Amino acid sequence: MSTVAEAIDSIRQPITEGKEFLVLYFNFDRYTKIEEIYGWEKLDEILQTTIGAMREYLKDSPIGTSEVLVSYANDDDFVLFHVPGPDKPIPGEQQITDLTARLHQYIATKVDEEHGPDIASLFDTFVGHAHVHYDPKMRLERQVYRAIRAAANSSKSVEQREFARKAADLRETLRTGGLYIDYHPIVVTETREIFGYEALARGNLRTMRRPEVMFEVAEQTDMIWELSRLCRNTAINGMTDRLENDQLLFINVDPHDFTDPMFTELDLDVADPSKVVLEITERTAIRDYPKFRGRLKDFRDRGYRFAVDDAGSGYAGLGSIANLEPDFIKLDISLINGIDENFIKQSLVETMVKFANDQNAMVIAEGVETAEEYSAVKELGVHLVQGFYLHPPSPPPASPRT
Repeated sequence: MSTVAEAIDSIRQPITEGKEFLVLYFNFDRYTKIEEIYGWEKLDEILQTTIGAMREYLKDSPIGTSEVLVSYANDDDFVLFHVPGPDKPIPGEQQITDLTARLHQYIATKVDEEHGPDIASLFDTFVGHAHVHYDPKMRLERQVYRAIRAAANSSKSVEQREFARKAADLRETLRTGGLYIDYHPIVVTETREIFGYEALARGNLRTMRRPEVMFEVAEQTDMIWELSRLCRNTAINGMTDRLENDQLLFINVDPHDFTDPMFTELDLDVADPSKVVLEITERTAIRDYPKFRGRLKDFRDRGYRFAVDDAGSGYAGLGSIANLEPDFIKLDISLINGIDENFIKQSLVETMVKFANDQNAMVIAEGVETAEEYSAVKELGVHLVQGFYLHPPSPPPASPRT
């Protein structure tokens, strides 16, 4: 993949001869989130899929017959330089809009095919562009970098408009209760017997399908408490009288939820608190551990159990485990992905299992997607397992709006 400087050198002559060029700036949103969830190895694979899909699509696109160069711009963004051939016009606004919309769909399809729908649904493509008429009195490099900045700013405007639409969709979701729960089984590693279910909330609207997206929008629009309440209540209502024997219901909660006056151990409509595990999902850092532990004690005294979610990722490190004294430790998917071929990950998981055994806690490996990963965590003594290897993703209900 060329640098921007190399790109300028390769298109210098065509630009000076043709007198105009087009810059497209591709802002692929949430690739950083993918790295946080799945690890850098998976992100590198997805970036390679993205690059390959872009090249395939552009080769047969309306601008594929002209000189085209795709280059990294910043982290996971891309820049495309288009210099029209002799007697070829620069694409107009509508052509660019249509082309980028089809390109986004093409990339999403390729990512879906190679990495699964959950990853494909995580990112959006925001494309900005700048049409430049070459001025021989100015350095070409300066004109190119100005065009990149203009195209990047244009992509941000597109992103802001899309965010406003998502905020409106979230408000509709809260107003109508428009989400459903995918009860994802957690199984005993040795026997594959169902131990419990994690309640995964997903919006009915396509833009709200991923919980990461819903909560990201909620945090930025001050609707986080309302969304958390809806998710909790829907999860609990959906599992009424459905838990068999000693099966447990795992519900995700964030430290922010404990600052909500309506979230108390008395307000949860649960007949038997001992059958509910509150997963502490640390989207935000815990600032005051003594106060937070006091809130947890109120829940624990009534019978609720606790899990630290995504251990080994983000804020959910060893400090959280030591301070929260969880009943369950859920290992982050980045530790489990490819564990059958990674001795360092195996050593880390083995150490965590030993620690959990000493503390009368149980380790859950989440994100197990292959038979090899399952065999590896079983060999390491991991108590519980969940993932698409044992439970493929449920198809979403028909969406009222795409």
